[in-house]
Amino acid sequence: MLSPIIYVFIYIIRYCNPKINDSLKKQKKTFEEVKHQLENINRTKKKVLLFHAASVGEFEQLKPILKKINRKEYFIIQSFTSPTIYNLENQSSLFDISCYQPFDFLLKSYKYFSAISPQKYIITRHDIWPTHTLILYLLNIPIYYINANIHEDSIWVKPFIRIISKNIFKKIKLFIVPSFRIKYKLSSLVDENKIIVHPDSRFERIQNRYNKNKNVNLLPNLTNSFNIIFGSYDDIDEQLIFNSLIKTYPKGDQSLINVNHNIILVPHEINLNKINKLRVQFKKNKFESILYTKIINNDKLNNIIIVDKIGILADLYKYAKLAYVGSGFGKGVHSVIEPAIYKCAIGFGPNFSLLDEAKEINENNAAIIISDQTEMLNFIALYNNRNEINRLGEKAFNIIKSKKNIAEKMLEIILK
Repeated sequence: MLSPIIYVFIYIIRYCNPKINDSLKKQKKTFEEVKHQLENINRTKKKVLLFHAASVGEFEQLKPILKKINRKEYFIIQSFTSPTIYNLENQSSLFDISCYQPFDFLLKSYKYFSAISPQKYIITRHDIWPTHTLILYLLNIPIYYINANIHEDSIWVKPFIRIISKNIFKKIKLFIVPSFRIKYKLSSLVDENKIIVHPDSRFERIQNRYNKNKNVNLLPNLTNSFNIIFGSYDDIDEQLIFNSLIKTYPKGDQSLINVNHNIILVPHEINLNKINKLRVQFKKNKFESILYTKIINNDKLNNIIIVDKIGILADLYKYAKLAYVGSGFGKGVHSVIEPAIYKCAIGFGPNFSLLDEAKEINENNAAIIISDQTEMLNFIALYNNRNEINRLGEKAFNIIKSKKNIAEKMLEIILK
């Protein structure tokens, strides 16, 4: 629980942090809007469900589930933490109304949950707030924790916090976890009868997006070349990628042209200063690059494209045969499902223990683990081995496609 000292601290730093300031300003307003809407709901005919997503990624997990809910029977409230996702999705048709979730303070939490009084409260992935959990338990509002990711390095399983974790987790009605590995880890904190193993809803979200966008043409001039994509990479990845590319293609653009290759670079965070510095480095090594937002249809493209637009990476994988997924040398590798659905041969760094699907793909020999520059060079050199590329791509694709009817079954578990 956040102490009064932290409460004061947050209200001070709001003036230095635009996201916190935006959230604090809109929490009260959006809460009042929800209360007003609820006054018009006949709760004997419609049950109220409260879903929470802290971030963009967590809301993506909820989308397949929200789509399946019978809106004649249920009134759906969607809460957010991040202004980024609230500003992007607050008018979505997937719910009836949205609001900011209050920070983890006792009085605010009580006022918020007692006023809404949902039949069920559903959280996903990581976002467990201790005070919220306590208040919901005291108000007899059941909590469903879906896509739960309690991994080996989770703070919840650390010895110094285990007693607190057990006390918090016993107040949660049901856990839906994506693997037996996570169930085993979680069962050290909670009765395993409260844990159900069921595939992560992100699998269905990616399949839905694939079916919707597979024919969208984002890069029309790249359909007849061999393309390598480096997606969601961070600062550590960037230098590794750069050094590997100048070694693989020593004559710069001419080397790429000779083998009919194109490189697509998609940084995890769009920072134009960093992007421009990278472009200068490439130019010194005889590579010309172009920003995605500067591409004009039908123009001849440079062989290196740097994507300076958010939200399109998942759809760009359709153009690639080789896909490196970034952040595996830092906080943890990003989504490997996105390139797998397009049958890319996937590579990623050694830090993937937080991502269960990356573990599954690795255990099925459907990916290449890259630990240093030599292994990155070997990964890029796979362009000489199309059979291996096809083998890796098919294996990863089959893992994703094997996950079926995920949201429907998960919703059935939650509602019944």
